[in-house]
Amino acid sequence: MSFLRQSKRAKKLLVAAVCLLLAYFLTPVLLNQPAHWLIREDQLARADVIVALGGDNRCNREKRAAELYRQGWANKVVVSGIQYAWGIHTAEAGKRYVVSLGVAESDVLMIRDTPNTRVEAMALEQLMRERGWRSAIIVTSAFHSRRAMYTVERAARDLTFHSSPVAPEAPEWQPDRWWSRRGDMFITAREFVSWTNTLVSGWQ
Repeated sequence: MSFLRQSKRAKKLLVAAVCLLLAYFLTPVLLNQPAHWLIREDQLARADVIVALGGDNRCNREKRAAELYRQGWANKVVVSGIQYAWGIHTAEAGKRYVVSLGVAESDVLMIRDTPNTRVEAMALEQLMRERGWRSAIIVTSAFHSRRAMYTVERAARDLTFHSSPVAPEAPEWQPDRWWSRRGDMFITAREFVSWTNTLVSGWQ
């Protein structure tokens, strides 16, 4: 009887150890998946315009848009932004930056006073119809790319959009082990909260 009890106890300990090992190795994978879901990257196709959405203090979105322009994916670039109280308009700053990267000034257009993605999407839809554009490449941060595409596609269902986000890498944001870095943890949590608001048609 003593041997049987020891045998059962050993089996329970073994099962517990296996479960702990599985949890240790699978938890990072399970936590990484939601962050990777935030990213939408489409196969590139030539479009009428490349759009760098606003909200990137590092100007990586504008840099990516200029890169795509130089590669010939579109002949026009749109930058977006807002007016700050001290006289700086981020769309104007974005325009100057993409021009410094080789985009012809005549090929750059601005969308002004766009405090969130929903307003950007509506302004972009209006601009595209005024210009007769039917397709656009949307450039934004990787964590924002799926929500941005959902928003612009909902605003203009008959137009074509392709997502080409900034690469998900430090120092901006990385999906792998995002919970281990305070900045990435904040961005990821905020993006999921923003998704909730987007789905109920709130601020975006």
